[in-house]
Amino acid sequence: MEMRSTRQNEPSFVPARRLRIAFSVVVGMASAVVVFVLVNHLAASRFKWRRDVSGTGRFQLSPLTRQVLAGLTNDVRVTVLFPRDSEIRGYIEGLLREYTELQPRVRARFVDNEVEPVTAMQVRTTYRLGSTDANQVIFDAGGQVARVAESELSAYDANINEMMLGAKKEIRRSGFKGELLFTSALAGLASTNVPVACFVTGHDEARAESEDRLGGYYRFSALLAGKGARVTTIRLDGTNDVPADCQILVIAGPTQPFLPTEIERVVKFLDGGGRVVLGLDSTRPTLRTGLEEVLQQWGIAAPPMYAADTNNTLGGFSVLSTNFGSHPITLPMTRSESRLFFLAPRVVGTLPPDMRPADAPKAVILATTGPGGMTRSDFRGGSVAFRPGLDRVGEVPMAAAAERGGVAGVAAGRGTARLVVVGDMHVFANDAFTNPGNVDFAELTLAWLLDRTEMLAIGPKPIREYRLYLTPQQLRALRWTLLGVLPCAVLGVGFVVWFRRRN
Repeated sequence: MEMRSTRQNEPSFVPARRLRIAFSVVVGMASAVVVFVLVNHLAASRFKWRRDVSGTGRFQLSPLTRQVLAGLTNDVRVTVLFPRDSEIRGYIEGLLREYTELQPRVRARFVDNEVEPVTAMQVRTTYRLGSTDANQVIFDAGGQVARVAESELSAYDANINEMMLGAKKEIRRSGFKGELLFTSALAGLASTNVPVACFVTGHDEARAESEDRLGGYYRFSALLAGKGARVTTIRLDGTNDVPADCQILVIAGPTQPFLPTEIERVVKFLDGGGRVVLGLDSTRPTLRTGLEEVLQQWGIAAPPMYAADTNNTLGGFSVLSTNFGSHPITLPMTRSESRLFFLAPRVVGTLPPDMRPADAPKAVILATTGPGGMTRSDFRGGSVAFRPGLDRVGEVPMAAAAERGGVAGVAAGRGTARLVVVGDMHVFANDAFTNPGNVDFAELTLAWLLDRTEMLAIGPKPIREYRLYLTPQQLRALRWTLLGVLPCAVLGVGFVVWFRRRN
């Protein structure tokens, strides 16, 4: 008896099935188009969802940065003059991307020094970059310019003693200070007050435009210009007075005495709420410039003595300081364990309370030697030696700062007067800027003098490096695995698939 299945009696093709399949395909394609359009609409709309998923949170902007960006009213063009293979260009690009997403008035462009030499030269000519101004991030707000150099962007973790002695010591970046510097630059551009920094001349001081390694202040003046300040030079003799728009007076290592009228003008500038940074000449510790009495009125003493520390030196009269006082300038350096290099420091400390004038401001020591330091004041015989009974052993101060309120109605807008005194003018000289600690000290000093201490709340973002160390045997095994085992395994799998399909 022959039995047939009901399924066998069904026709092999049903028109309704074709319609259902066609309908499903049309609906699926329409759904895909709708999803595609909606996704692109959300991506192009102003409602953007961004989240930093990096382990260090390096792309998270601080509330202060968001506040500065929200307050921008002018267009700012950022030019990044960096080669593509720079180790920190990726950090710069990621950070500026967050800035431009949050504030459309900020626009960034990237110029490769090597790939685009013509464009790079045009940028250098436009912004008058010097021969030592290599990689730069330039902020331009309608002609008002602020610059950030590559040397300022990184915090380092290295033994500066061994590095400066020429030892083969690896220097590792431990932090990226881009947000601190970029936000500070934008805040300076947003301010209607353009600070003016005046370098005093006429007493054989270090010159702002000089690129001399030991006696030039070109890098320090470039740092001032990078903060949006206008740098100029002035003389205080004759009928010359401190200009009314001068905010910072830089006295870099005078080697000749000041006239009484010049000293009066410096005092008048401070009394009016001015800011002064004074670097003492260390080649002539016994020379009296006349500024010593001014310092005493501010509670600061600069006796004719050298500071020494045989446990923290690179030879000669140099001192590496890691002991810092409690002050807005040096607190960040204490947290980051910076090292401040002095080529030949003189003693600069604070007067005892019983020796200070009644109206003297409270002076604070910024940096000292280690506990094994000492003073040296015996200059007889053409040498410098320790004099028992006069010199002392212990922590010796080498820099100090003081602050007091300005005189009401004398110089409106200047605010409190501030004074920074360093026992060695070479701390801010060109060659010292090769030491990251000196760069930090210069940055923080200018931030305090320019009333930008709030920027110090933005710390550097940590840079993490992951390295895999392999023995020679492990390297050989890895090489053969990548060059031999893996390709052969892929070929073997392909042969097996081919053989099974053929059979």
